[in-house]
Amino acid sequence: MQAALDIYFDSISSKRPEFEPAIAVWRDVLQPQLERMEEERKAVIGKAIKRTAIVGSIALLSVIALTWVLGFQVMFPFGIFAGIVLTVLASAAVWIPVFSMKSQTKQLVVGAACECFGFNYDTMHPDLSGISGFSSLGNWVKSQAGNLKELNEPPTPAFERLKAYALLPSYDSRKFEDLISGTRAEADFTMVECKLTEQQGSGKNRRTVTKFQGLLFNIDYPEPFLGRTIIARDKWWKRGKGASDLQRVDLVSKELEDAFTVHSTDQVEARTLLTPDRMERLIALERHFQGGKLRGIFEDGHMTIALEAGNQFEAGSIFKPLVDPDRFIQTLTEIGLVCDMIDGFLTREWYKDRI
Repeated sequence: MQAALDIYFDSISSKRPEFEPAIAVWRDVLQPQLERMEEERKAVIGKAIKRTAIVGSIALLSVIALTWVLGFQVMFPFGIFAGIVLTVLASAAVWIPVFSMKSQTKQLVVGAACECFGFNYDTMHPDLSGISGFSSLGNWVKSQAGNLKELNEPPTPAFERLKAYALLPSYDSRKFEDLISGTRAEADFTMVECKLTEQQGSGKNRRTVTKFQGLLFNIDYPEPFLGRTIIARDKWWKRGKGASDLQRVDLVSKELEDAFTVHSTDQVEARTLLTPDRMERLIALERHFQGGKLRGIFEDGHMTIALEAGNQFEAGSIFKPLVDPDRFIQTLTEIGLVCDMIDGFLTREWYKDRI
C-alpha cells in the first residue's frame, strides 16, 4: 500500500517544486489526522441519518393519520408539504456537526496544500464544533450575534475595485469563504470565493437569485500601472461610472480579439500587458475551474480578476472516506494553476502543460 502511494505521489512531485514535499505532508500530517477523523465522521453522519429517519417516520405517520381523519383532498398537497418542512426543520440541528466536520476537513487539507506553497488559508466558516442540538444551536447564535456580521466583510480589496467599475453585479447579500493569501513572484496576493445573491419578484414569486458565484483575485504588482485597463469576456462588460476615458484596445491575436473585450487609457501598456501567452494563462484558469465571464482591471499597481465558477477548494465530499490522497492532490493542482497565472504576469515563467 505504501509503495503504491509513493508511486502515486512520485508521479506529481516532478511537475513543480512545490509538489516535492507532498508525500511527506500526506504521510506525516494529513493521513494520521484524517484517519483519526474518519471514525468521528462515520459516527456523526450515522447519528444525523438516524435522527432524520426517526423524525421523518413520525411526520409520515402523522400525515397518514391526518389524511385518514381529514381526507386526502384536505391534506394534499399542503399537508404533505408541511410534513416535509417539519422533518427538515426538526432534523436541521443534528446535521450541523456534519457540516462542521466538512469545514474542519477543508481547513486541514487545503491548509496543508497551501503550506506547500508558503501560503495561508482560512475557510472563513464560523466555528460550529460545539453545536449538537437545538439547545446548543440557540446558545451559539446568541454568542455569535456580533461576529456573524464580520463574515460578510470583504477580505480582499478585489471586491471594491471590481464593484467600482461595474465588474460585479448588484446584490442584496454577499458571502465570502476559502481565503488564500500569500506572496508569489515577490508579489502579495489574495484569492477568495464570493457569492452574491438578490431577492427578486414578490409574493409567491419571490425568490433568491444568485447574481455571482466565483473567485476574486487581487495581485499587487511591483510597480504601478501607467494607465487603467479593463478586460472582460467579449460583449459582457458595459461601460460604467468612471469609464468614459477608456478606449477599445485591438489585441494581437484574432482569436483573443473575438474572445475578449479590452478597454484602456493606455493602448501601448495594455498591449504589452495582455500578450497572447499571458491571456492563455487566464483562459487556462477559466477552463480548469469550469468558469466563465472572466473579467478584471489593471490599475494603480493592482491586478484584480473575477471569474465565475462553482464551489472550489472543497477537498472532496464529507460523505466519502476522508483518507483519500486525491483530496490533497486535487487541491495542490488547483493552487498550482493559480500560481501559473501569477507567474505568467509577473515573471513570464510557468509550468505550462505540466499539471
